[in-house]
Amino acid sequence: MSGERPGVIDWDLAARIARSLAGNGTGKRSVRQAEIRSAARGSAGMVRDFTGLETRGRLPSPETVDRREWIDANLDGMRAMSGQAEEALARSLELPGPLGRAARTATGIAAGVELGLVSAYMAQRVLGQYDVALLGQSRRPRLLFVAPNLAEAQRRLDVDRAPFLRWIALHEATHAVQFAAVPWLRDNLGAMAQELLGGAFSGVNAREALRAVARVGWDPRRIVGALRSGEWMSPFLGRERGRTFRRLQATMAVVEGYSDFVMDGIGAELGPEYATMRERVEGRRAQRGVIETLISRLLGMEMKLSQYEQGKAFCDEVARRSDLQTLNLVWSEPAAMPRPAELREPARWIARVA
Repeated sequence: MSGERPGVIDWDLAARIARSLAGNGTGKRSVRQAEIRSAARGSAGMVRDFTGLETRGRLPSPETVDRREWIDANLDGMRAMSGQAEEALARSLELPGPLGRAARTATGIAAGVELGLVSAYMAQRVLGQYDVALLGQSRRPRLLFVAPNLAEAQRRLDVDRAPFLRWIALHEATHAVQFAAVPWLRDNLGAMAQELLGGAFSGVNAREALRAVARVGWDPRRIVGALRSGEWMSPFLGRERGRTFRRLQATMAVVEGYSDFVMDGIGAELGPEYATMRERVEGRRAQRGVIETLISRLLGMEMKLSQYEQGKAFCDEVARRSDLQTLNLVWSEPAAMPRPAELREPARWIARVA
């Protein structure tokens, strides 16, 4: 016997819930692959020219996907990172006899429910994504654009399609350049994410998982209904992420804030319509629905928007006080990333790193 525990999380349930909640999106005037390729043409070069970052290797070509395809890619990425987390989860469920088996099944369902909920929420919202495997080398990076979401966002924002797609393509090209130019970034984020996954599940209360599933039964359709109504209560709610969570937030704030900083710089050169585009896209980012509110409670995402705004303010202030070359020192090594307190006080980061 190898001694290895089989997986605990019900990934099939996660996929079914995600697909059920996410829907298909509009089929009217959906964005075509040719439109995305046209919008993305030259984007990475513009980002490299503006930032001075030098990429290594070939960047992925843009791909259009639907929500189902994005969900599959997202869950594949989560599953690839879940090995240590599932081991910790299995250890926490070592109860004797039938109770242990029931707790393992219930906890697998509970985890599947929440991962499905996360994927459904993101599948309805994400416009583009630089999809990079944070652990291992088994998956090549992909540059994904969710066609139905792009079409719906363009309609809601009431903007012309070509500059809107150009804007989104530039944003994702910035992330592609970041990861291709900073070799340690992927591994650094992956290590923190894996630590958080393991920490989130290692202390789960098996009896809480049993009660959570028992409240709504074992039928996935009832679970979906409970998610919509708010009846589902997470057995993982309120787990303390601690210092790693704050470090991950700070790093992601810089990744996203730097991207917005670059977008502002390039947008100023492209024309005044891109300033309007930025305002409308930012307004969309700030909107929060019922599902997003529930996700916020589950994952602590209530800090996400403010963290990203803080990351943008940090980048703006460093560039104002010094220059872009100084700001680019954030990519020199993991220790050069701003600490959470330095995000609020960029002068402290400049004094420490620059």
